Amino acid sequence: MVDQALLERALQLDEPARRELIVALQNSLDDGEVPSEIAAIIDQRITEADANPDGFVTLDEFEKHARRNV
Repeated sequence: MVDQALLERALQLDEPARRELIVALQNSLDDGEVPSEIAAIIDQRITEADANPDGFVTLDEFEKHARRNV
């Protein structure tokens, strides 16, 4: 719920200041985009997987290995 006192104060701002506030608030939200550093890692892993399609471990194999090494 929006703090009504805060909203009242924001609405008293002139139009350019309200637009600036809107932009600042929008920039503070998580827009769901993947950061470029993470996207680069994902791209690298996809390239590696494409280069070696047989180089994988099934989930069952991974779980068995993990249980043995606990």
